Parts: sequence; C-alpha cells; structure tokens
Amino acid sequence: MLIGKIIGKTTPESFYFEVSGIVKKLDFVAVRDPEKHWILGRIDDLFRDKERTVAKVTVVGYKDTRGVVRTPKMPFKPGSLVYKADDYLIKKVLGLKSSGLYVGLLQSSEGLKVYLDPKKLITKHLAILGKTGVGKSYLVACILEELIENKIPAVVIDPHGEYIGLREKNDNPEELKYAEKFDVKPKSYSKFVNVYCLEKNLIEGASKLRFSGRLTHHEVFEMLPFKLSPGQMNVIYFATRNLEALEYSLDDLIKEVEFVRSRSKWNVISVLESLKSTGLFVENKATDLRELVKPGKISIINLKGIEPDIQTLVVYKLAHDLFELRKANKIPPFLFVVEEAQNFCPERGYGEVISSHILRTIASEGRKFGMGLCIISQRAARVEKNVLSQCNTQIFLRINNPNDMRTISDSIEGVTRELESEIKTLPVGTALITGLIDQPLLVEVRIRRSRHITPASFGERKEAKERSLEEFFVYKIMEEDLREIVRKRIERFKFVYYPLWRIKCQFKEEGLTKEDNIFVDGISGELVFRKNGLLEQTKNVFKVAGLPMIERAVALYLTTYGESPVARIAEKLNLTLNEARKALDTLKKNNLVVTDGFIYTSKVDADFSEIIENQIRDETTSVKMKGEVLPFNVSKDDAKLILNIFQPDYYEIIQCYYPYWIVECEDGETVVIDAITGKINEKLMEKLPVIS
Repeated sequence: MLIGKIIGKTTPESFYFEVSGIVKKLDFVAVRDPEKHWILGRIDDLFRDKERTVAKVTVVGYKDTRGVVRTPKMPFKPGSLVYKADDYLIKKVLGLKSSGLYVGLLQSSEGLKVYLDPKKLITKHLAILGKTGVGKSYLVACILEELIENKIPAVVIDPHGEYIGLREKNDNPEELKYAEKFDVKPKSYSKFVNVYCLEKNLIEGASKLRFSGRLTHHEVFEMLPFKLSPGQMNVIYFATRNLEALEYSLDDLIKEVEFVRSRSKWNVISVLESLKSTGLFVENKATDLRELVKPGKISIINLKGIEPDIQTLVVYKLAHDLFELRKANKIPPFLFVVEEAQNFCPERGYGEVISSHILRTIASEGRKFGMGLCIISQRAARVEKNVLSQCNTQIFLRINNPNDMRTISDSIEGVTRELESEIKTLPVGTALITGLIDQPLLVEVRIRRSRHITPASFGERKEAKERSLEEFFVYKIMEEDLREIVRKRIERFKFVYYPLWRIKCQFKEEGLTKEDNIFVDGISGELVFRKNGLLEQTKNVFKVAGLPMIERAVALYLTTYGESPVARIAEKLNLTLNEARKALDTLKKNNLVVTDGFIYTSKVDADFSEIIENQIRDETTSVKMKGEVLPFNVSKDDAKLILNIFQPDYYEIIQCYYPYWIVECEDGETVVIDAITGKINEKLMEKLPVIS
C-alpha cells in the first residue's frame, strides 16, 4: 500500500517522506533504492510541517543472496514512492522466527506472528517491565502457555496467586471474540500445571512446599536477615561440621548447638528456633525439588497471603536449591520466573533482603548452567540494576514514572530517547520487545488460551475477569470541517485525546441483569455524561464517593431530595440526631453542604438518573489513530470509588479517550471542538494543553 513520497535530503541510512496514508511510529516501510533493491525501513518519528505530515525513517536494509543484511550504498532519490512493508519483506530482512514462544502479532503487519526464542530466554534472561494494570501478568501467562506447548519447564514465584488460572480454559466471551484474529483456541493446562503452597495458604489441588532441615552453615548465614557476630558464626560452623556425616534435621542442629561451649550459643539457638517456627523446614517428607522441574511442566509457587519475610526466605531457598540441582545436571534447563521482582532483588538503596544475593548470582552465572531468569516488575527503579542489566531480552509495557525510565536507560543497552517516548504511550495490551532481534518490535499481545484470573475488589462486588483494555472514541470531525465550525481563519490546530474511565456495570434486579455505562473524568474524577452535544460533568461527586458510609448517605440524600432539616435526614436514613449532626458538620467542613442554621442544602450538582440516561454511546476502537494522549490524574483505584454510589453486582473498568480539536484562530482566539459532535466546548480550555 502506497503511504507517501521521499522528500528533502537523503542518505543511505535514513530519509524523510511526506505521509499520504495512515502510519504510526515504529511501523515498517518499504522503498526501492537506486540499485533496485527493496529496502526495509522503520519510522522513528512523525511530525507536522505546515500543512503536511512528515515521517523520519531509519533504514534497516535488505538481504543479499547470501542471506546477509546490507544497507544501500547510494542515497535514495527524492520523489521515490514509499510503501507499507509487507509481512514477507519484514520477516525476511529481520530474520523473524516461525516457531518458538508465540506472544502476539507484529503491529502494523497483516497478521505476522512474533515468537520469542526459548533457548535465548534460558541463556540470556528476560525482563518484563510495566506499570500496574497494563497487562504484565497477562503477557507472562501467555509465555507460560507457550513454554508448556514447547515442553520447556518453568518455576514461577507467584506472590498474588495470579497464575492458577492456567488450569482452566478461557471462557471469557469478550476475549474469545479475538481468538480467530490471534489464531488461538481455549485450552486448559491443568495436566501440566502443579501448584505449591505453604501450610498457611494451602488451596484446593495444591501440594505443600517443604524444605529439608539439613541446612549447611552457608545457608544459615544467608537466610538470616541480619549479620552474625564472629562468635555466633563459629558456633554454627562447628555444629554443622559435627553433623555433616549424618542426615540431620533443624531440631538436631539446635540440640548440637546446645552442646557447644560458648556464650554465643544462646543467641544462635534463638535464631535457629525462629527458622524452625516458619514451618518451612521438616525432618522428612520434604518436597522433592526435582519434581518441580520436568519437561512440559509449570510449577507455580503460590505465596498469596504469606508474610513478606517468609516470601523472601522461600525464594532464597528455592532458587538456591534449584540452582545447585541444575549445576549438578540433576534437573533439565528451565526458566525461573519471579513476579514482583522489586521485593526479591531490590536496588541497594531500597534495602537488602534474604533472596537478593542468590538472584544476583543466577543473573550473572545462571546462563552458563541453563537456568534462565525472568523478572517482572512494575517499579524498574527498585529492581537491582545488576540484575536488570543481565537481561538481554526486554519486554516493555507502558511506563510513566520518570525514575523507572531513567533506570531502564541506565541499565539496559539500546534504549534510545525515541524508545523511551514510545514506552510512555504504549496502549494497554501492546508490548515493545527489544533484544529479540536488532530492531525493537511493537507487538499486540495475543489472547490467552487459559483463563485470566484477577482478584475480586470492592468487597462483594466482582470485577470482570479479563485483560485490561484501552479504547479510543472514533472521531467524526475531520481537519477540513474545522473552518466551517469556527467560521474564522485558522492559524494552527491540534488533536488531543482526553482521558476517561469507562465503568461497565451490571445490576441484578428481579432475576434480570441490567447493564449501564458510567464515565469518570480521568483528570477531575467527576462523572461525565452527554447533554446537548457536549460532555457535561457533575460537581463534588468525586469528593462524596470517597466519604465514609454515613456522611456519603447524608450527602446523597440531600443531593437527591433537596433541602431538609436535620430531623428529617435522621428519620429517613434511620440515624440518631447526633449521627446526622456529626455527618452534616463533616460535610459542611468539606464545603459539600450549606445551612441557614436549620435547613441544609447540598452543594453537590448531580442528577444520577440523567447521568445513566445520557451515557456516551459512540463507537470506540482499540487503535489510536493520531493525536496527543493526555495523561490520567485520577488512578484506576480512585475511579472505582464511584462504585460506592452505584453499587453494581459486577463491573469492568476500561481506560478510554475522547477526541477534541484545539483550534487557534488568526485573531488569537482559541476554541475547543468536540471531535464527535462538532460542538464548541468552552469549559475545557483550562484543562487542555496549549498549541505548541
């Protein structure tokens, strides 16, 4: 497909072209060089130059007859046609594999599958980084499914119990709509997944994880969260040396310490007793760790609900023992997956934990012995840089925190400013993969075959068990329509996406299920609805949603029923006069009610029935067409506070964006135009950015 013509100065390594089609950053393009080779290039930047859009392209090259990637010897001719690269050229020049771990489709391709090299993951390590709620655990589960399909074992440290869904078939109709697109079918991996828990958090179908109490002096030294004195270390050393020819337990070690002639022994005994009290170490019936690592098997270590210090102890002991077994070739090569890695190998400024040292060792030496490391984190800045830098393959989902971006740039080779900019704006469900090949790849993560389980939230209300989504409302007002709307000469204009939270709610009434959409402003937190062609907002509803139950009930009563004296409020809400007065005093301090001393009036402006009736019902897409995306000021958790008012039985929360045009007229006036209805919105000027 033709997407433009080359313009301006060119070199064999790069060129610019005037865009005539729909393109995005990191899209691949094809163009003929003067020697008639089909050259693959990558769009690194897009910008507006007066009345035209211009793309900057970095040349990747072409494959010669020997299969070597070459770059052109001559600069490109201005006026040469630029095409969207087809899948054959992309795959041929980049050398993309046709097998391995299938993670998704290359964005902007016609359905080109992207595979991770399993051998490379085990010998080079993998880092998966992204902020909360962008789909890290979903992506990891896809990789685990592929490991099973390729008969590669893995051991997963699961602090939140997110991966037991691998045992169930995907039955989510919203996800299965895309199954054909990604060429996947629902599947249960129950026969290939073993779940291990501790005594405290044992779940149905899981095995107990227990370790042998035969601890060496090195293990005891490393498992303690504090440094021992030389005298204490000597006591442990001599006690373990005296027992080394025997199959001893932790109890035997404690008894042996009691015979040592040293005053330091009493502190050592208390230390060993604390290890014993964890319940992790047994005299017999310890878990055979060789059973955790078998071809085609995934072993999930479910640590949900376990205290952090016990979690780090488990990770240390498990990683240490598996590494020793692998070095002795008693288990096959495998991948050790660590969720919430910032808790198990924190950067030194954030403290040292028991598991830090062994994970550093595996990161630097594991590749030699076939023990791969996969670390997953929402806070890259808090993961030890030495561990991060050892991960040669990186998968980024959206990251906004500047400290995390700085750490990534410092620790991971090849992360340029252009990639940093792209990582900050990645849509949910889209990943940027680097280190797989020489070029960064933008990948739409595939649908899971197994079920994605997320923790229930908001008490009894259940959140939808599906991957996080991101939607963009489809705009209808084009650039050519702007002049007719403002009826003035236009100097400049800009297209922006305004952030909203869409909460799809289900209410069960008399055996029937009713569905409604609630929209929350992503900047102010207020409810949003459409009225007379414009998006209107409530006033002070966000404040009310976060109040304690009694104050919230009083505020909502006054908002719904109007002015009332305190006695009537108490009667209608079944409160004592003292409770009603106390609630009203709190609301008054928060500037949510006013009173003349007798009658109370709400300062909350909201008609909830009108809000439900005037939902935004326009078409949305998962593809961002163009324009600047404004950041959310209101988090997902804060947006959920609105559910305290509506009380749905089931809900799904989606990040979405509403389109606007910002138009600067020749006379200096700036106008904001709704890009769906074409109406001028005068209330949004202070919230939207100026045209730069």
